[in-house]
Formats: sequence, C-alpha cells, structure tokens
Amino acid sequence: MCNKPQTTDSQVSDIKKSYLGIEISTDVCSGTVPAIEREQLSRLLDKLRKDDVLVVWWIDRLGRDYHDSETTIRELLNRGVTIKTINQNMTFAYSGNDMQDMTINIQLTMITAMAAAERKNRLASAESGRQAIKQDPKLWAEKFSGRKPNMARKAKIIELLEQGLSIRKIAARVGCNPSTVQRVKKINKI
Repeated sequence: MCNKPQTTDSQVSDIKKSYLGIEISTDVCSGTVPAIEREQLSRLLDKLRKDDVLVVWWIDRLGRDYHDSETTIRELLNRGVTIKTINQNMTFAYSGNDMQDMTINIQLTMITAMAAAERKNRLASAESGRQAIKQDPKLWAEKFSGRKPNMARKAKIIELLEQGLSIRKIAARVGCNPSTVQRVKKINKI
C-alpha cells in the first residue's frame, strides 16, 4: 500500500513494478489535518494487519506533525506492520529484539524530528519573505493582487444574461461556476 500526495502516472507505474500487487492510496489534503482525520489515510490504517507492508513516499507523511507521525508509525509497528519509504529507501519493522527495536525507534525519532524542523524552517522562511514584501506596499499589492478579471468571459456572461438564459446554462456554456455568473449579474444589476 502506498500513500503519496500528487503521485504522477509514471511514479505509480514505477511503484507497481517495484511492489507487485500493491494497492495505491492517495490522500490529498492539508498538512494540518491529523492522520486519523484524513479520509484515505484513515481507511488505509484501518485495513492494515500484521505482516502487511505499508510503502510511503516520506515517513513523515503519516501524520500532521512530529507527534502525530510518531504516534501513527509506532501504532503500525506495534501491530506488526512493516513500513517502507521510497525517498529515504528505508524499512522499519519491529523484530521483537529490544536492541533492534530501540534502534528503529531512535531512527524514527530522528527522521520525524528532522522533517518537523525542516517544515518549521520552510514556514518561517515563507513568513519572513511575506514580511519583507509587506514593507513595500507597492510590491505587496503586485504580488498579492489576486487573479486578473477575465473581461471576455464577463462580457459573454452579460450577453447571455440579457438573452434570458438561466444561471446554470450560462455557467455551463461559458465554463465557469454558477456563483461567477451570479456575481456578474449582481455587480451589473441585471
């Protein structure tokens, strides 16, 4: 079983060649959601039994943060599940030998802690960049001005509204959401 966000077709093909009979599970959600609340991951975790092998892209993808990842990983290992990572090319499984299992725990602690530190550094760096841009209001307005309006689409929506078409029909014809048509209708008082 594999859990990796935004897996390409080529990567899926490679994974299937490397792990015959693998079931691919992709969970795309915010990194702030705990493992147990992630729909696909939660289902996957419920399915796993003793002697199953879980293949993950990164070990830290098994949780929201250091503690969530650590809890999920140890629970799986305690249930007899083996965890293999693709990017780190590592295998984690408890053997019943106290010394070997302690070594596994140390490795997991280091890897998940390093991933958590990297994430915090990326977030801090991004925030630092935003703060630097905020110092220049002109640059801030340029960088965070939002999408430019599609004037051609707006004109077409107005034209179709004036012809009396329904909001849903206009949305389907123009290729936008009905809320976009409603917004144009409201702003232009049609």
